[in-house]
Parts: sequence; structure tokens; C-alpha cells
Amino acid sequence: MTTVRQNTAWLYIGNKNWTLEDTEKLVEWCARHRVGKLLLHLHDWTNPAAEFAEQMDSVVEACSKAGIEIHGMIGTLQLRAEDRASLPFQSREAYCVDYEGISNWDEPLAGRRYVLDPSNPDVVSFIAGRCKDMLVKHPGLAGIHLDFIRFYHYESRLSIDTNQAGHWTVIPRAGEPLKLTTANGTTTTFFVEQALNHYNDPPIGRHLHLRRSYHYCFCKRCLERFAREFNLSIPDELEETRQRADWILKHHAEDWYAFRSSLITGVVRNIRREITAQRKEAQLSAAIWYNSPYGNELRNEPFHPGSEYEQFGQKWWEWIKEGLMDFVCPMNYWLTPESFGQIIREQVARSENKVPLYAGLLRSDEFPIDQPLWEKYKLAAQEAGAAGISFFSYGGWKDLDS
Repeated sequence: MTTVRQNTAWLYIGNKNWTLEDTEKLVEWCARHRVGKLLLHLHDWTNPAAEFAEQMDSVVEACSKAGIEIHGMIGTLQLRAEDRASLPFQSREAYCVDYEGISNWDEPLAGRRYVLDPSNPDVVSFIAGRCKDMLVKHPGLAGIHLDFIRFYHYESRLSIDTNQAGHWTVIPRAGEPLKLTTANGTTTTFFVEQALNHYNDPPIGRHLHLRRSYHYCFCKRCLERFAREFNLSIPDELEETRQRADWILKHHAEDWYAFRSSLITGVVRNIRREITAQRKEAQLSAAIWYNSPYGNELRNEPFHPGSEYEQFGQKWWEWIKEGLMDFVCPMNYWLTPESFGQIIREQVARSENKVPLYAGLLRSDEFPIDQPLWEKYKLAAQEAGAAGISFFSYGGWKDLDS
């Protein structure tokens, strides 16, 4: 049986006044739980504030003295901003367009999450350059950790009880858009999938089913590049984005998956080149996914093998084969211990054991893990061949006893 040699942990310090006492407790916790690598979230990594940089350097220095590596973690292809003016790109061309033809620039996820388009060379150059800059500004970093190195993907559906919805609006028809606006001004467009109301006065019917396909990226540049690289022609009569997306997924789905994964791999490759040029020994790692949609076992839904590639564009085993990764941290969240072990076995086999694999384990109020259950997860990881556990995150695990 393999033993856990070393663990990792995600660390967030950018949203609180981190103190020296906090650092001392962190170092003690790492020693107790055999954590040798910390994945430190680089708050506002595209334009870091001076006060955060000072906090970060103090943590890096203390942990380095204790023999703990610090890896700077970035949001890679997703940015969060309350004010769009603070984003590094002020052009719609830098952001993804979904299945419906809606730009993420116009409708950010939850009103503040922006997904960068990996087909845009300026975006790729910017990200790789920032990774290099972080190693220059913070020489104590052992490397860069890539979070959100993937496309966003989700099939969102809403059902509205319209049994008493007389006069609420004109009767929606299938395919029509319906904009939902929250109190803070965030607007999201859904599309009518099925309308079961026949009259408004009196209201006769039952439900209105809405959908939104967050499947990226179907911008003009991506479509043209896809057609060029795979030597195909998208029919000219298909003028709407959804029509083109439907045609691609019906006739050229495998080519589309390969194209999208090549874009993500291209970002990884560029980052690797830049950080190696800056510091030869700098490590590169990534958070990788295992399944979509999220939380299957919590919702009693089946797994979808291969969805990390088809939906997220992550062909992470190729990154390892190409020598782009020094270690990986699968986000194996919301799983039973049995499934946790099985997923790890599959991941270790796919990686061919060429780099350490630290199995991500989430603990939160929504997914509590007590001491006996933790022992089961730890044993499952050991028996499956993981190099260790990746605790997500320190804040959720810091009260773990042993």
C-alpha cells in the first residue's frame, strides 16, 4: 500500500487582515498534517495591491523557513470584478461567447465573473506574462498553480410554476429570450424551452421551462479558426450562433472537442515557456476536474466520463505527457470515500504516474467531514496511489485534529 508522503492545501488570505499569529498557526497546522506545498491564491493577480503583496511575502518567507513550498495560484481564464472598468481587457473580443451568441462581456456569470477567451493571442500573452511577473516580484514562490484552466460549462435550467400567471407577460413561445434581472441589477438571459400555458386570461397551463447553455466559445474568431484548422465549411445559411453551434455538435463534435482542448493546452504551453525562461526550476501545476456537472453524488446523478475533456476542454493527461506539469491537483469534490478512491485510481492510471497527484478534498458547511470520515478519505487516497491530499481549503480544514 502506498503511503501519503506529502499533502498540499489551498490558501486564501486576500479577504482578511492576515496576522503573524495566523501565519504561525498555519505553519503548525502544515507540520501536523504533512503539508509540504501551499497553493496561495494571488488576490487580484492581474493587478495586485501593494498591501496584499506585503502580506503574501511575509507568508512566503515564514513558510519557506519551515520547509513549505508556496505556489502562486491564479484564476487563469476567469476574472472576478465588481466594476467592469477594472478588468485588464476593455474589449468584447477578449471574452467568451456562449452557445446562444451572448458575450460574457455583456452578461458576466452571476454579474461579476468574466471568462477570458483562450483563442485570443493577446489574452494568452497577457496571462503568461503575468505568471512570469509574479515570479520576478516574488522570488520566494516555488512555482505557479493554475486554477480555472478550462472553459466554463453549465446547462442551466429553470422551471416556473405559471398556473396562476395570468397577465404576467405575453405568453412566451419556445425559443424566445426571457431576461431575468435581480435586485442588484444583474441581468441573465434565459431561453424558453417549453411553455405549457395556453391563455393569459384565464391562466390555463402549468409550467414555463427555461434554459441557458453556458457552452463556450462560439465567437466569430473561434468559429473561423475551427473551420480553418479542421478544413470544413460551416453552412452560410446558418446565421445565428445557436444554429452554427447545433450544426457543429451534430456533425463535428469530436473535432470541436479537440479544437477546444488545443486552445486550453496552448495557454498551459505558453505559461510553461514563460516561467521556465524566467526561472528554470520554477514549477507549474494545475487544478484539474474529473466530472460534470458538479456534485453528482449530492444530487443522485450519474457521472459523465470524459466530461472534463468534452465540456471543460481539459486534456490534462496530455499536459503531463508533454512535460508541462510538475504535479496536478484533481478537484475530486463531493464524493463518497469509495467513489473518491475509484476516481483517483483512474486519474493515476491516466497520468501514468509520471507526476505526483494530490487528490483534492473539499470540506465545508455544505459538505462536512468529521474525523472518522476523514480517515476513510485518507485511506482511500493512499490505496488508490495518490501522492497525497490537496486540502480545499485551509480555512475549512484548519480545525482538523489529526
